[in-house]
This record gives sequence, C-alpha cells and structure tokens, in this order.
Amino acid sequence: MQARGKLSSIEKVRLLEPELRNDLISIKYVVDGEEVILSFKYDFPISMDKQDLRLLSLIPLVNYSLFIERIDADFPITQQDYDFIKEMMVINSREIYVNKLLKRKEFYRDEFIPKSPSNEEASYSPIMNINIKQNSRNPFKNDGSVAIMSSGGKDSLLTYGLMKEIGANVYSIFINESGGHWKTASVAYDYFQANHQNTLRVWTTIDRFYRKMNSKVKALNDRALAMWSDTYPVQLFIFPVYIFSSLPYYMKFGISGVMKGDEFDDPREFKPEFGINHYYAIYDQTQFFDVALNSYFQSIGYDIKFYSALRNITGLIEERILFNRYPELAKLQRSCHSCHDEDGKIIPCGRCTKCDGILLFLNANSLDPRIINYKEQDILDFSNTYLGRKFRIDKDEREHCKFLISKGSHGAHMEHVEKIHENPLFSDSQMIDEVWRDKIMGILREYTKGTTRLENDEWN
Repeated sequence: MQARGKLSSIEKVRLLEPELRNDLISIKYVVDGEEVILSFKYDFPISMDKQDLRLLSLIPLVNYSLFIERIDADFPITQQDYDFIKEMMVINSREIYVNKLLKRKEFYRDEFIPKSPSNEEASYSPIMNINIKQNSRNPFKNDGSVAIMSSGGKDSLLTYGLMKEIGANVYSIFINESGGHWKTASVAYDYFQANHQNTLRVWTTIDRFYRKMNSKVKALNDRALAMWSDTYPVQLFIFPVYIFSSLPYYMKFGISGVMKGDEFDDPREFKPEFGINHYYAIYDQTQFFDVALNSYFQSIGYDIKFYSALRNITGLIEERILFNRYPELAKLQRSCHSCHDEDGKIIPCGRCTKCDGILLFLNANSLDPRIINYKEQDILDFSNTYLGRKFRIDKDEREHCKFLISKGSHGAHMEHVEKIHENPLFSDSQMIDEVWRDKIMGILREYTKGTTRLENDEWN
C-alpha cells in the first residue's frame, strides 16, 4: 500500500550497515538527508550475528510505521526478518492510528485527525526497499538459563523472586536509557548489582533517537514535543527494542526463556473501534506478541521462548505476593513515570498514572506505600481523591480495588479479580516453560481464590 500524503511525514529513511566494535553497537540512519545515530553499549565486549544486527537496526523504526513512506537499507535481510518487520509495522500503525490519532488526540494537530477512519488507512506500512538474503544464522541451543527483562517495577521484581525461589539460573537485564527513565530502574539495578550475580545492563541512546524522530512527525503539535507527559506521543513499540538489543546476552549465557513482566489483561476490553482491530496501545505486552516472537525465533533457528509468569493474575495479586513473600525485593519497587531525587533517595512522583495504579493496589491490599518511598502528602491525597481518579487498568480490577479500600461502600465486588485467569488467547499458563510451570502456578494459587475461565463473556 502506498503512503497517504496527509499522514506521511518522512519521505525516506536510509539505514547504513550497523557497526559492532567491542562493547558498542552503532547504527546510523539518514532521515530525509539528516544523520541520526543510535547506540547500544554493553557490560563487556560482545559478539552478534550480522543478520541480527541488521534486524536490530530496523526494530526502532516500527514505532514510526504510520509516518514513513519508504525505508532503504545498504544491506540485505532475510525473508523471516522482512516478514516479521512488515507484520509488526501493520499492527503498530493500527495501534497509533486508533490509540493516538483517534482516541488520545492531545498530541496531534487537528488537521491530521482522520475524519473518516478506515481500516485500510490504519493498516499501513512503509515501502521497504531492502534486498532479501537467505538466513545463515547458526542454530542456537540454550542451557536452560532464564533472562528477566528488568525495570525496577513490580512485575520484573516479582518474576525475579519467583524464579530464584524455584531454582532457576536467572539473569536480570536492565536497559539504561540515557534520559530520566533510569532513575526508576536504578534502585533495583544498584541493589542487584551489589547483591545478586548475573545482573546485566544495556546502555542506549534510544530516547534521543525518539526525540529526533518525533520532531520529524508533522502531525505532532508543539505540546507533544515540549511538555512532560506520562505517555508517549508516538512510540508504542518500545519493549521490542529492549528485547532485541539484549540478544547478545541471550546468546552468551545460553538463555532458554526471556521472561517479560506482563500481567493479566481482560479480553473483554479488547474490542474493535472504528472498525479497526487493535490492542489498546499495549500490543508488545500481550500474549499475541509473545506468540509472534516465539514463531519468529523458531523460524531463524534460535531456541529461545518468550513468556510471562504473571499473565494469569492481576496487578492487585502481584503486589500481594511481592510484598508478603519477597519483602526485600518489594522495597526496591519504583513503578513511576517520573521518579526524582530527594535527600539522596529516589522518590516516585505520586501523580502519574503508574503511581495511581500502584497506590490503588497497595491500599486495596492494606499495604504501606511508605515502604517504597511514597510521601505522606501523596498517600493522603490519594486517600481523599481515589474515587474520582481515572485509572489505566481494567474496569473490573479498578472497581474491585475501590470495593476493598472502602470496605464495600464504593466500587463493586468482582471476585474473579482475585483468581487465576485461564484464557487460551490472552492468559494461557501453558505458555510458561513446562520446567517451571507447576512450581510457579503453585505459588500463585497460595495468594488467589481459585481459577476462573471466560464463558459467555463472564468470568466463572
């Protein structure tokens, strides 16, 4: 499909051959004549297959699939790589089109908002002028170790606690963006680096890359480019950049499973809008993406599986397990879009949507937010205003938490929120590596109230 003149912002992106020198990957893009550099730096000298390097250079561009007319590359890629990128671009374009242009319009100029939304316009991907070469990667066999994509949030901390308890050889991989996001992760990283073996880090300039690319998207308004926000104006394909940039670590340490901290999402919330199928801006956190990743890596001969240990439980239950079973890890949690320094401590902002959700879960579990450095005023403000706040979590979970906090005076009792959710498309426990599955599910059952399945659009 050809680019639409209205949404098209970038006529051509040219990719030069990526360079790997010791511990540094450097990727050069020429974006409508302007050079843009993206870097990834590792803890030690690494090796990486040339075809993997080339794919990595394409992954960040998926974020801008709706706005680029053409992508040229000075190198070939495999058919498997081409098919994967094209599939991701179409999906991501729909995500941006629905969830940014049509639903959250504050970042976009009025003249760019589609007046007659269509699936055809949403399902766009750039022309890719790239030669195809046969896959020549050497088959990769793992040694059973597990990697956890770590951020300092509740999901990765709980996953780490679970996997260490059941005896896995665990590698924690932190991604150090060069901007302020690192404050959120630094509390956990510093602790892990000092107290746990197998702690790894990738430093990257990806946030600078996004700022430069965003400046070239004509549809974005000045507010999107200048103001603080707890959501991105464009980029919805951020976790794949972390996943693929960590590939040298997977290969070096024989990783069998890469665990993502993705919790339960209610399938009933995922409905087409404007006649367009989409994933509410979280495709790369869904089981659908895990399935796509597993299929891709199998196709290129890499024996690596991607899954989450937490997809069957809600955030409410995650905090319950983390604080009660792994209190030392719980202290490290900083789930916030804008952490800051105060008197040598990293403090969550207490006002972003992430903080709203965490304060809701902690209060519903009768857990003390001071443990993770929430300030007295933030806790008091939340107690006085939580009924009117807009939470970015599933409706039933939100209402059940309000019910628990208010002792039944507000919200609604939704019993399934405290259960293990089994659903073949959204939360299938069979996705978990069978080596660990029974032990993981056994621990989850200690903190939940049975198992529930979706029948006739109800959890029973």
